[in-house]
Amino acid sequence: MTTLPDIDNLIPQEAELVRRLVQEIAWYPQIREPVLRFLMAEDFPALVALVRQNAANIELILERLGVVEEAVARIPVIEETVARLDGTVEGLSYTVAGLGRSVRVLQGHVGKMRGNSYEDKCREQIAAVLDGYISRAVPADRERINALLVNARHAGQITRAELIDGYNVDIIARALDDHAAAEMLAVAEVSITFNRRDLETAARRAELIGQITGVATAAYLVTHHDWPEAMNAAAADLGVTIISYPLEDFVFE
Repeated sequence: MTTLPDIDNLIPQEAELVRRLVQEIAWYPQIREPVLRFLMAEDFPALVALVRQNAANIELILERLGVVEEAVARIPVIEETVARLDGTVEGLSYTVAGLGRSVRVLQGHVGKMRGNSYEDKCREQIAAVLDGYISRAVPADRERINALLVNARHAGQITRAELIDGYNVDIIARALDDHAAAEMLAVAEVSITFNRRDLETAARRAELIGQITGVATAAYLVTHHDWPEAMNAAAADLGVTIISYPLEDFVFE
């Protein structure tokens, strides 16, 4: 027969445990049988002795469990903080990306403004730009040329894309020379930095202006910077003359 443990000298913690156990048995009959079997087990006295022998260690474990429980209780807060941090990082990523796009757009606007300013300066100083290529160059009558473009479009001689191309020519100049054997026009594209596409544009637009005016037209590309040697060969193939025209008194920044 199993001997019940001596509970006369229970330590306070054990007494409290026994009291709660009795209360649970009283309130919850469904657990009565399992608990009684546990109390009547042969190794129960040994379990009580083990608890008594290791009371200090058990107390330390309970304290540490309290710390763990506190930490577990904080997990939702930590998770919420991490989620907010992830959102902040994601927001910062979007912000940085947006700033990058804004910088690129701004750089594009600045580059366009610099190009337009250089183009305006070249137009104002067209005689100096074309010096050595056309004698006493002056701006051509763009209103007359634009009217010719419109008439050619209405007559079906050019496409709408060609009409727009003609309107977008940077500079059209003519020689103010009464002794010239024949009239000639200069069609110039202006670009601070350029590539082969700019040369192709200059050649195409010069051919278009010559077509609608019936006047011999020369193609030029005016630039501020140096260019690679390969551009000379490309320009020669396309019939375009590259003109270097640095403006010493023009500040780009």
